[in-house]
Amino acid sequence: MPEGEGNRPNQLVNKFVVSLPEGKILGYVTDINVEVEGDQFYFILRMKEIENLGKGQSIFTSEKKMRIRPKDIVNVGPHLIILGDGKVPPLREIERLHQIADEYNNLMRELEAKDKLIEQLKEENHQLTRQLDECQRELRKLQLMKEDFEHLKEQLVRQEGQIEMAQEYIRLLEGLRGDVDRIKADVEALIQGRLEEVVRGIINEELNARGLKKTSFL
Repeated sequence: MPEGEGNRPNQLVNKFVVSLPEGKILGYVTDINVEVEGDQFYFILRMKEIENLGKGQSIFTSEKKMRIRPKDIVNVGPHLIILGDGKVPPLREIERLHQIADEYNNLMRELEAKDKLIEQLKEENHQLTRQLDECQRELRKLQLMKEDFEHLKEQLVRQEGQIEMAQEYIRLLEGLRGDVDRIKADVEALIQGRLEEVVRGIINEELNARGLKKTSFL
């Protein structure tokens, strides 16, 4: 029952009563009383029954009384009282259920959108993971190339040192060659002078032996 209806029974007077479970108009309320039993209270509706004459015509017939509980009332409008006999929730609850259903549908749409976003992020993460693996492989290749380069650099430094040593050795040999040439020239000159002196001595001795004059040159 809408909020405040139990405190304002006069709002139920001069209105048609419609039963949703039966699907028909029960009558037209002309008066109302309130009956209390324990902690429960009821509305006693006095209403005129309606007889359908066909061709869209109807008349009021005999009066009757009907006892209803406040929770039997689904909604009270300007001209109608809608009853659900406890089988239909009040209109506000129905509207609230519709609101909850709309909120649920909105949440489901949001969840679907988030699921799609998650799948998209998963795919992007998969692509980034593949790119990361590829970059790591390239990095390992570069590290190996760097190690090879450092090794070649060390070899080159050693070879440059060996080349410098060889060049220094060559310069030393060239210096020794000049010294050897000078020593050779000195030895040749010494041998030549000594040889002349020896030959001259032999000739002079031979001349002396024969009583001839000594010679001063060959």
